[in-house]
Amino acid sequence: MAHAEDDVSDACAFLVCGEALIDLVPVDNGSDPLLRAVCGGSPYNVAIGLGRLGAETHFLGRLSHDANGRRLARRLSENGVGVGLVAFGAAPSTLACVFPPEPGQPDVGYAFYIDGTSGAALQPGDFPRSLPAQVRIVHFGSFSALLPRSGAMIRDFAAGSGCLVSYDPNIRPTITPDRDAARQEIAACIAVADIVKLSDADAEWLYPGQPLDDVASYMLRAGPSLVAITRGADGAIVQTPKTRVAVPGVPTRVVDTVGAGDTFMAALLWGIGRRGLVDRRALADAGEPDLAGAAKPACRAAAIVCARPGADPPFAAEIEGPAAGDVGT
Repeated sequence: MAHAEDDVSDACAFLVCGEALIDLVPVDNGSDPLLRAVCGGSPYNVAIGLGRLGAETHFLGRLSHDANGRRLARRLSENGVGVGLVAFGAAPSTLACVFPPEPGQPDVGYAFYIDGTSGAALQPGDFPRSLPAQVRIVHFGSFSALLPRSGAMIRDFAAGSGCLVSYDPNIRPTITPDRDAARQEIAACIAVADIVKLSDADAEWLYPGQPLDDVASYMLRAGPSLVAITRGADGAIVQTPKTRVAVPGVPTRVVDTVGAGDTFMAALLWGIGRRGLVDRRALADAGEPDLAGAAKPACRAAAIVCARPGADPPFAAEIEGPAAGDVGT
């Protein structure tokens, strides 16, 4: 793929590729719960998160011509995300039902309605032959990277972009019940990625019982230059072939965890871009100050989004304050 080179500056721009959907979130009204429709989707949330942090960001995906699709596109634009690479079609918007955590479970549950919707309708012609001039990092992930048809197209596009490639599996077992088949698809995505971010729950699903450091080391041997594993309230570990950094979590009052991982991903990429770690060698050689400097604001951003309802990523001013102190209390 040709990468546009005209008028390139030192700024780092981002291209996020994947699904956008409508989350149907229950609202307890004292009797039967109502469903509140909110914009979502893991790559979509990452794009919104980057846009709110002030980064030049572009979204590549397929949206519906329906009212939900127009709403998804409008929110991207309102948050500074470019929509020039968005394709529109007649397929209805993808839906996801969000369920509160079951007793004793830390995470929300999801039921997805994907078949025949815009989230499964990407076409070969939707992918550009060249990228906006300043794009240095291409991010993809979640279920759109695992779908039988679009997954390979997204993966090949990212691999051929000439940019640093970021990947978040964002595993949803209800979509990938065949663990062995999903592992193979996820391994193919990891092999083309320079940056991989996953949660401790993702790591446990992929490699049950394995220590997180072993999971990170295994993934690094597969090709990436940096692996980040989030650990909820315990923060995150960030590992390269040369350096390991453990970043503590930021205390927060948890309203819900929807979008926390996506917000961490966006802020981590933002921090990596700001430090100029936009090629494989620079990323692999990054020292502890740079890795911690990118990961600490990411943990703070995730704590902020947990303290308010829905995937509502913070702006730069909210995460550039003091690193210590409780959030949302």
